[in-house]
Amino acid sequence: MYKQATSIENLEKAFIKASKHKNNKAYVIKFKEKLEENLKQLHEELITESYKPRPLKTFTIQDPKSRKISKSAFRDRVIHHAVCNVIEPLFDKRFIHDSYANRKGKGTLNAIKRLDQFKRKVTRNNTINCFVLKADIKHYFETVNHEALIKIIKRVVSDEQLIKLIKLILNNHQGKVKGYGMPLGNLTSQFFANLYLNELDQYVKHELRVKYYLRYVDDFLILSQSKGKLEEYKENINQFLKKHLLLELHPDKTRIKRLNRGIKFLGYRVFYHHKLICKKNLRKHKSKLEAMRKDYVKGLLEREKIIEKLNGWLAYTSHANTHKYQKQLLNEFYNLFPAKPFQINSVKLHENFNNKIDKNNNKTTIDKTLYLFNKGLSIKEIAQKRRVCESTIWKHITYLVKDHQIKLKKIVNTNKVKEILKNVNKINHEDSNEIKLILANLKGKNEQKSINYFTNWYQKVNCQRKCKNTLECRQRFQKLIVFNHDKSFNKKEFIEFIKEKSICLLPKEEQGFKRLI
Repeated sequence: MYKQATSIENLEKAFIKASKHKNNKAYVIKFKEKLEENLKQLHEELITESYKPRPLKTFTIQDPKSRKISKSAFRDRVIHHAVCNVIEPLFDKRFIHDSYANRKGKGTLNAIKRLDQFKRKVTRNNTINCFVLKADIKHYFETVNHEALIKIIKRVVSDEQLIKLIKLILNNHQGKVKGYGMPLGNLTSQFFANLYLNELDQYVKHELRVKYYLRYVDDFLILSQSKGKLEEYKENINQFLKKHLLLELHPDKTRIKRLNRGIKFLGYRVFYHHKLICKKNLRKHKSKLEAMRKDYVKGLLEREKIIEKLNGWLAYTSHANTHKYQKQLLNEFYNLFPAKPFQINSVKLHENFNNKIDKNNNKTTIDKTLYLFNKGLSIKEIAQKRRVCESTIWKHITYLVKDHQIKLKKIVNTNKVKEILKNVNKINHEDSNEIKLILANLKGKNEQKSINYFTNWYQKVNCQRKCKNTLECRQRFQKLIVFNHDKSFNKKEFIEFIKEKSICLLPKEEQGFKRLI
């Protein structure tokens, strides 16, 4: 196993993992300049057992409470990944299903989804009361016992050289008490933290036989209909932690609560019927947004980086009931980050984000109707599902046809449209929903729409059919949207606007502006 961990092939894989999303960092660039030489040196140090990790760099962050983060040198991080590449697959299959930290296919959002499943089962679809034991281990990373951890590892790993390397990594951290603690920030610490508490997982599942239990690092939940049962579990777990792992539950952060009061878990406040984002997380993001705005004004932060970060935050908040909050955030985007010259590296990123801002202006209730219509439901079925009158759904569909989000031919046959248009003066418009749709479609063609809507339309009907320089065109269009985001046009006005800007790269005789109008 030691040979496998220290092989050049494994070190190359470890470097790729360690440098992921960090290729622009100075220390990665420096290591990469002499990659082959650096990996060979690490390989030789490991083979001759002369490798010694460099001292950790420690700094404090507010998250919102103070946390000490210890940062390893990049060459040491490569070693951490090399060790985990070999031992992680051996232990991961021994972990329980409901351990969600630092594992492939798990993570924060899957833990929240699993909690939703447990919540429905314990409360029998929210019809009866439910209690939750929300527990946290006191000073967990500082109190992990090295000797106990090594014993757990030795059950699976018998290679003494690999054990010696793991001890070297653990002892590089100088905790308050010798032989205890792991640094926050290391990959090995994240993995060993999971491995250490796997003992608790096995005890809870196999000894206590708890059905509704899930854990994320040192935070864990148990759901039950009985408060007394949870009190019993709490006492048994605390005794097990003290005896076998030399840990204890945090007296202030370990509580039993009714679910209807909400549980704080992984940044969410989870209730019976809905979820919210914790206020401290909202405050934290607000301060981050302000810091990004200042860096953007100074020219220290690129527009694409801001969009990437904002997309990540929007994806996180989308799993809670935060529609109004997201709408407000997107509405404020151009005020916070006004247009200025920028470079486009990922056109798709800008296109998707501009579409998101454009869609943000749609009405929520109409969005729900559109979603159900696209799933293939009829007008009658949508009305029944949403518990509203069919006339209300017809109004929504009319709006969507006018806005060209639904094609008219999907609802009204093309021949019937022609027949109605021929006899439009002889029909009472109030008597037919189909006539309203046709008139809405005609009205929509002359109605003013956002620049994003028309650039998407123009590229579909013109650029994508004729032009070979589509990437360059797309970049030009995205910059045009950013600098003219507050403008709206009808079709003729937009064509004139495009002519003036000279966006199109095609020869004038091939541009087909007349056909488009």
